[in-house]
Amino acid sequence: MKNLRLLLSTSCLALLSGCAHIEPDVTLYQRLGGEPGIERIVSDFVDRFTTDPRTRDALDGIRVTHLKQSITQFICLVADGPNGYEGLDMKKTHEDAPVTEVQFDSVVEMMRDALDKHVSTAEKNELLRRLAPMKRDIVAHYRD
Repeated sequence: MKNLRLLLSTSCLALLSGCAHIEPDVTLYQRLGGEPGIERIVSDFVDRFTTDPRTRDALDGIRVTHLKQSITQFICLVADGPNGYEGLDMKKTHEDAPVTEVQFDSVVEMMRDALDKHVSTAEKNELLRRLAPMKRDIVAHYRD
């Protein structure tokens, strides 16, 4: 009987301690560091974009500060954050700015590098997975 009580007590403690470690679902937005974390990622990404010879000409006439704000809002939305993105969808955004496969791939590389600098591999992969379907709206419609 004493062994049964000990076993029961130990089992209850194990179950309770297991419950204590259960965390509520944490959004990708939170795992990226919220808006401040996303701002750092985007700032690094856009800085790479504006200095890279493969892409810098694409930003002629674009205010970099505004671009950083827009991309930050967009990433917040994609990552399930509370901030609202009020910009155009990707197809409309890139309608007048032809993007080639090579340019797109180089931009993805820059985003990967910025994410590698600021977040773990899991967060990087999840964000890139969420962004990947947008490629067809940015590149594919220029093949018509």
